[in-house]
Amino acid sequence: MGLNLPPEQEPALYILMRSDLDSLNPGKMVAQGAHAANQFGYDMDGLEAQHLVDKDNPDTASELTPVQRDLVRMFGQWQTSTPQGFGVTLCLDVTGEELPLVVEAAKRAGFAAGVTHDPSYPLRDGGVTHSLPLDTCGYVFGNKPDLGILLGQFDLFN
Repeated sequence: MGLNLPPEQEPALYILMRSDLDSLNPGKMVAQGAHAANQFGYDMDGLEAQHLVDKDNPDTASELTPVQRDLVRMFGQWQTSTPQGFGVTLCLDVTGEELPLVVEAAKRAGFAAGVTHDPSYPLRDGGVTHSLPLDTCGYVFGNKPDLGILLGQFDLFN
């Protein structure tokens, strides 16, 4: 069973998927969205690990800010809101120009956010497949109602 958090305290993960790439077919979108979700988990695990103190060397840990502590707490709520280890996840439609702007604005506002960079995105040109470095998508995580102002202008990805 989930935590049954009130809607005003509902942590949500938003995957920001680029819609301006003709080569980003449904299969690649699923893969890139999985990369973004995994990156989110990796980033949050890293943030959580920052405050774990090594008893032999207590100076190795850094103190989390109140905003970071809130993000770690919300991440735990998000993970335990379903028995499968994930919570509310939505996919939004963005362009390559919008992606870094939204992620930077989210970070400045205190949300967890990142751009997913694929160092070897496959692009087929006739009989040749090229591997190109490309920012394919990203993520923003926080309290769903608080994210409305930042993300409300974007449509759900179709």
